[in-house]
Amino acid sequence: MKVTDIPESEFQRGYNGLLVIPRRRFAESYFHYKPGQHVVAVGPTQMGKTSLYFDLLEFCATPKLPAYVCVVKPSDKVTSTRGPELGFREVDEWPAAKKVGELFNGPPPGYIIWPKYGNLDTDVIACADVSRKLLSDRYAQGARGKQGIIVMQDTMVQSKIMGNDAPMVNLLAMAGAMGLGEWLEIQKPTDSGRTNIWAQSACVHKFMRRDPVSTTQKKYGEISGMDPKFVMEATNSLAKFQQFYVQSDEGWCCIVDASERTI
Repeated sequence: MKVTDIPESEFQRGYNGLLVIPRRRFAESYFHYKPGQHVVAVGPTQMGKTSLYFDLLEFCATPKLPAYVCVVKPSDKVTSTRGPELGFREVDEWPAAKKVGELFNGPPPGYIIWPKYGNLDTDVIACADVSRKLLSDRYAQGARGKQGIIVMQDTMVQSKIMGNDAPMVNLLAMAGAMGLGEWLEIQKPTDSGRTNIWAQSACVHKFMRRDPVSTTQKKYGEISGMDPKFVMEATNSLAKFQQFYVQSDEGWCCIVDASERTI
């Protein structure tokens, strides 16, 4: 899909003529995801990265291409609401035993891997262990031809605090050819471990939020692979519920607008 394939009159125009596409319409019709492609969403906390991913997963996660959403927060309203809406199964450890119903009805389109929280002394270690088991298992299954999407919420926490930077980088470097995609959430395009550095070049789909910090704005140009000045001005033009989207392989960009829904 390229900008020239979209009728001129179908959507509004934003900065420098960029198409402004409502997020649900974008997720349903213009987000063409292929197994193994990596995705990154960059922006300040509480700016809708998790909500964006669930909107996209609604249209691309299936039992044959299941999503594995790795949660690192004791509480997350978006995940606890959207996961059940999409039929995702919540588990607190990995590997998860199959339910009896799955033997007859097949597996769900996704899983919410949400470790138990409540012990300040052990929570980080325990959650890191669950995440590593998930990453290791999906990599091994990917080598056997089983595709999937791994959503690493709060990437900085996963990579730096929980110490999962190495396996996350390995997935970015090697798992794409297996049909195993890694979806990352980054608050800043700096200080997120080596995962952040690899994500800038390895991710095909890139979403960027407006950020008032000048160093972040400059980094957006590097992440996008486009003219830095254009990207800086485009992201600075974004409204509260908008994101600047770049599809690196196909070479097109637009503004994704979520103002019609609560984030």
